[in-house]
Amino acid sequence: MRERFRLGAVLGLTLVAAGPALAQESLAARARKAQEAAKANAASPQGRAWLKSHSAAVDQLLIPVLNACLPKPEGDIPTVFSIYVRLSRKGSANEIVTELDAKLAKCMTEEARATPFPAAPRDDYWIQVNMAADL
Repeated sequence: MRERFRLGAVLGLTLVAAGPALAQESLAARARKAQEAAKANAASPQGRAWLKSHSAAVDQLLIPVLNACLPKPEGDIPTVFSIYVRLSRKGSANEIVTELDAKLAKCMTEEARATPFPAAPRDDYWIQVNMAADL
């Protein structure tokens, strides 16, 4: 009985220790799927037209969203990273994903909900936006 308890405790501690690594894998996998969807959307004729018409506006709309979620800058050199935004047909940001930081993506998703974006060609329309910030 005591041996089973030790085995269970070791397995439990192993899972607790592996948790952040597993979360990082799923974060990277989510970002990869969002990236693939955004690339497919951007490659379509409709996607190219949408990006040509709206990418500058989306960039400007996301700057205050990003700033609201970042701590005070500590460094002098900005980090360049991509975020992936899942837009609705009505122009709502339903989700923001980045492989950089899950907390940042969650905060940006919450902040972006009140921001009206240009209407997307369809629901669940992923776009890629390149950002730079002191992290």
